[in-house]
Amino acid sequence: MTAHTQQHSTWLAAHKAEVTAEDLWLHYYSVCGNLTLFELDAYLHGMYALPQGERNLVALALNELIDDLPPRPKAEFVHGPALD
Repeated sequence: MTAHTQQHSTWLAAHKAEVTAEDLWLHYYSVCGNLTLFELDAYLHGMYALPQGERNLVALALNELIDDLPPRPKAEFVHGPALD
């Protein structure tokens, strides 16, 4: 995985989970991250390069936030004959 691929997958995961840069930064900071909110936001948008260790720490923080989100509703399946 390239640095760009990791950055893009992080942005995409945050976007789909509706995790803001501020929420991510708070959790990232709580797990000993050193970036400022401005740097983290710039990284998410592909405008600031990070070393691998920091990229992994951002990914860890984001994944923990996503794991804590409530499950989203899903479409139900019908079992048996159709009743239409």
